[in-house]
Amino acid sequence: MTSAPGSSKPKYPIPWISTYFIAGLVLIVGSFAVLWYVNQFSSDYDYYDPDMTFLERIVLSSSPGKGDFTQLNGGDWQALCLVGWQGKLAKFIVDAKLPPARVQKFLAKHDALAGDMDKSEFILIYLDKSGAVKALLHPHGFAFAREGQGVCTTTSKPALQLPGGSPH
Repeated sequence: MTSAPGSSKPKYPIPWISTYFIAGLVLIVGSFAVLWYVNQFSSDYDYYDPDMTFLERIVLSSSPGKGDFTQLNGGDWQALCLVGWQGKLAKFIVDAKLPPARVQKFLAKHDALAGDMDKSEFILIYLDKSGAVKALLHPHGFAFAREGQGVCTTTSKPALQLPGGSPH
């Protein structure tokens, strides 16, 4: 295809299919770039977990040194422990007065999470009424269980003074 002399049309126009191909390629690459950017700000903590929401309310409360766990998991729990980085759960779980088989479940769940803990984190572990042990890693250890610290309780004493200050 040639154009007449003096014409402003290009000598070889780009076919319309190429224009759509290039526009589609730009959209696809742009979509991947946006997804990559959005994923850069993801969190290691499950803030959609109802237990995390419950703990965040205590952390942000006017008295973060005390915690009332009556409504943890909708009130479906028997015993719970808060353990800070390098805290020895076996030292604190005695306060929960659990049968040995349940203590072993607590210790196994704690050990599975404790290896990946940072100094600023703590673990909430609790036993629900069906006997299942649930655990959650939380980023704000300064508000609960600091390094080497921990506390355990049962539903008979759901409100407790949270560990803080220097390690035991």
